[in-house]
Amino acid sequence: MTTSQASRTLETATLFGIAVETAREIKAAPRAGGQRPALISVVFSVIALESFMNEMTDYAQDMTDYQPFVEGPEALVFAQVMGDAEEAHARLESKFTLAKWILSGRNIDRGGQPYQDFALLMRLRNGLVHTKPNKLFIHGVTTNGEAHGTMLARFGDKNILADDLNSGSWTYLAQTKTVAEWSCRTAGHVVNDLCSAVPQNNFKTVLDFVNASFQSHIATL
Repeated sequence: MTTSQASRTLETATLFGIAVETAREIKAAPRAGGQRPALISVVFSVIALESFMNEMTDYAQDMTDYQPFVEGPEALVFAQVMGDAEEAHARLESKFTLAKWILSGRNIDRGGQPYQDFALLMRLRNGLVHTKPNKLFIHGVTTNGEAHGTMLARFGDKNILADDLNSGSWTYLAQTKTVAEWSCRTAGHVVNDLCSAVPQNNFKTVLDFVNASFQSHIATL
């Protein structure tokens, strides 16, 4: 007679797959605006990162409860600190900063990639979730620079916003295939940066498994 062993089904890769598949299915020109599915990719890229952090925290908590000496001190501290961070409603960017420091002893370079893009992705997602009214816009008179100067400045020379016509809608500028793909790649790079920095241990095996799923999805873009 065999004894069943408890396991946890992870949803992170499934959620990230939604973001990637949606981006891949956009057939318009790369910077044609008005591709509403792009917004799904933006939102689900962040949802996947949130899910990654939550599921890895729960996994570490479960494993360190049952076998703390096998999982190692880093996983134990990660489980405790990330649990506290969740209860304190810490920002997702802060959670990744804490996670990298705890698991690898290395700091995040907030001024470098992929964390500059990560911060930009979070601002874009938060702008969608907490949408504010657009500025007054007169077609043929008001320019994108006048209506959306802040957004255009943030994205700088990335060349991913809509370029086909002036619009009074800031979300229209983000509704492109290039924005959708950028969102997915940014999420994938953030996960890879964290997982690649962790020294080899039992917890890294799980991190690598999830990371491989993220990277395999990105490879299809």
